[in-house]
Amino acid sequence: MTTAHLEVSSITKRFGGLTAVSDFSISIKTGELNGLIGPNGAGKTTIFNLLTGVYKPDAGTMTINGKRLSGKRPSAITALGIARTFQNIRLFKDLTVLDNVRIACHLRARHSLFGALIRSPWHFADEKQIRQHAMHLLHRFGLALRADETASNLPYGDQRRLEIARALATDPKILLLDEPAAGMNPNEKVALKSLIRQVLADFPIAILLIEHDMGVVMDLCQRITVLDHGQVIACGSPQSVQCDEKVIEAYLGAPAHSVGEVIEHDMQNGTADERR
Repeated sequence: MTTAHLEVSSITKRFGGLTAVSDFSISIKTGELNGLIGPNGAGKTTIFNLLTGVYKPDAGTMTINGKRLSGKRPSAITALGIARTFQNIRLFKDLTVLDNVRIACHLRARHSLFGALIRSPWHFADEKQIRQHAMHLLHRFGLALRADETASNLPYGDQRRLEIARALATDPKILLLDEPAAGMNPNEKVALKSLIRQVLADFPIAILLIEHDMGVVMDLCQRITVLDHGQVIACGSPQSVQCDEKVIEAYLGAPAHSVGEVIEHDMQNGTADERR
């Protein structure tokens, strides 16, 4: 298994006079599940957009296994091993469940455009392998029986799973999950947490997770980085982060003594909901 290493050092992104991300750094290796949290507008999704080539940083460096990401197109960054999901699900909703995954598999296809045009034996062999790999992923995500359904007809939770399966079809080294629990009910969140743990166990990847549900973050993440107004204000274990005074003030504007009570109350409510 090849070890992946994402190294982000002091990246900054400005939009006119607004500094959306300032001097952000993070290091992630295969097998790690790190959380990226912060209030709305803290710069979390901007960081994902920088990592995937949607935006170019104004300063700083980003590498995966020593290869620079800055300045590369999103397709080239995906080929280097970074895949993502989105806060608002972005499936090809008019295509089938199977075709959504097959499209992502083509990133690693070996046949050429010319081979496809002349319909060479290599083209058909490659397409057969792509279909088999796509169906294998759908089986693992419990979606194989719905392979021929239109993606838009899937229940919300299944659409989330399909989006993760499609991201994994690109054979990533780093998987970026942007609020995967958004819009889910308590039972769906329990299933999602189990799925993410299984993905980390079964695939040679690292995961960086943006999430507003603190119950999900505290249950899943080994390490958490907290942003506020584009700057890192805390980084460490879930236990240390939830007691950090700066984190408390960023989220609640409250004195430090109250954060344990608030977070504990939120997590207990979430746990109770999940049991129901």
